[in-house]
Amino acid sequence: MEITWIGWDCFKVKTSGKTIYFDPVFGTYDEPGDIVLISHSHSDHTNINTLAKIRKPGTVVLTSNENKDAVKGIGLAPGQSHTIDAVRVTARHAYNLVKGPKPGAVFHPKGFGLGWIVEADGTTLYHLGDTELIPEMKGISNIDIMIIPISGFYVMDIDEAVETVKLIRPKLVIPMHFDVVDADPENQPDYNLYADPQEFAGKLEGIAEVRVMNHGETIRV
Repeated sequence: MEITWIGWDCFKVKTSGKTIYFDPVFGTYDEPGDIVLISHSHSDHTNINTLAKIRKPGTVVLTSNENKDAVKGIGLAPGQSHTIDAVRVTARHAYNLVKGPKPGAVFHPKGFGLGWIVEADGTTLYHLGDTELIPEMKGISNIDIMIIPISGFYVMDIDEAVETVKLIRPKLVIPMHFDVVDADPENQPDYNLYADPQEFAGKLEGIAEVRVMNHGETIRV
């Protein structure tokens, strides 16, 4: 399996002869995708123009049910799976428990967005999407690679991400959802989206292998 961090929540994964994209919005795209997984409709996860650049005849686009019409894709509910040749994709819950714009409201309600478990070539990868540590994660195990948000505010922060890793016990962990590619600094929000991935890695020393990636970097696992 070959993994490239394009930026934010966007990754390109190559496996089983397939090119898979997660949440293509920011960054540079050098080839079309066979499978595109879009967690939800927020603009930092769904971009119709970016999707058009990587879409080709036969591209399978999987997304949440609330987003399927906008991206002309297949909507899945948490727990549902879709198989494309040798690649099996299962939608998982991804939502907020407490984080929101005001008391009594959350940024990602339960059922709104998704995380993804991808099984291919004997490897299981879990891309968490935009989420906090939620009860449904207690039943997840046997994960080889976990891609996890760490920046807080919209999603889990570093400490909560550490607890999530301790719960699921993946073999390899890759942090995401910090820093932004191709974003105008003047338009950045005034809250912190620049969590320190090295701090996250340090808190997991001896517990899990953490690979902090650079934008555009590719690793093989």
